[in-house]
Amino acid sequence: MSRNPALGGVIAAVLLPRDEEGRPRWDDFGHLVDFLSRHGIDGVCVNGATGEYARASVEERRTAVAVARRAAPARCPVIAGAGSASTDLTVRLAAEAEAAGAEAHLIPPPHFFYYAVEDIEAFYQAAAAAVGRPILIYRLPAFVSDVHPDTAEKLIRACPQIVGVKDSSGRLDLLEQLTADPSLNSHRFVGNDNVLVDAIRRGLCDGVISGVACVVPELITAIWDAGQRGDSEALDELGRLLAEAVAWIDSLPAPIGLEVLAGVRGLCRCLPAVPLSPRRQQQAEALRRWFEPWWENFAGKYSSTARPSA
Repeated sequence: MSRNPALGGVIAAVLLPRDEEGRPRWDDFGHLVDFLSRHGIDGVCVNGATGEYARASVEERRTAVAVARRAAPARCPVIAGAGSASTDLTVRLAAEAEAAGAEAHLIPPPHFFYYAVEDIEAFYQAAAAAVGRPILIYRLPAFVSDVHPDTAEKLIRACPQIVGVKDSSGRLDLLEQLTADPSLNSHRFVGNDNVLVDAIRRGLCDGVISGVACVVPELITAIWDAGQRGDSEALDELGRLLAEAVAWIDSLPAPIGLEVLAGVRGLCRCLPAVPLSPRRQQQAEALRRWFEPWWENFAGKYSSTARPSA
């Protein structure tokens, strides 16, 4: 198995469906990965924030990688999240993911406690020395300590195993810094759909790792393909559709909005981590009602340009 997979394009950040007792629905998960693969996705990312990695056990995360690797075609790399609260557990998760078939790792700083720059550097250096597959630094400041652009650049220069970043901050400073030095040869992924169109226009990314791509892969692949064609008019229109979708999805706590839409499309049924309050139930129902006309508008305009199903 290659240690240097071709990483780029549209990577779907995949939900982990669960039943009423909180157990993973592995058949649904495999079907979801298959659906994404047949709708033009260039790869899948499991055990990230969209997959609620902090909720999953080590066994569940290993199984998610194995099921995804079986369900996805060989052309689609499987990127496995290895986020945890400690270096030793991150290294263990990475080893389990490699054994299950992952081609690359997505590693955020340890969660729960705040860590300073030198702590984050030491963590990534230790992880890079212990794993056997390429690492993407996972910048996820909404949930864990931030990774400053200078820190990310320093780590990419110092650690050959660290090959790039997924930046979910909603800012573009890190991608700008990495783009400014082509000699880094780094993989630059947008991780926040709010800034995807801007990043594409400015040539700041090699791809996107997207939660929206898990439930509406047709939209994110259309945006990416329009950017590759240099079709500014299509990017404008698709960007407006994406902004509307993200606003509705983000009205609910992550990743509940994505789970709702996965159910609407019949992709899978997910059990939220916490019960939905009456207000959240109303928001979820409003999201369902909004989606049908939005989808009809999108599909009516762009179905002819969608990537063909395999």
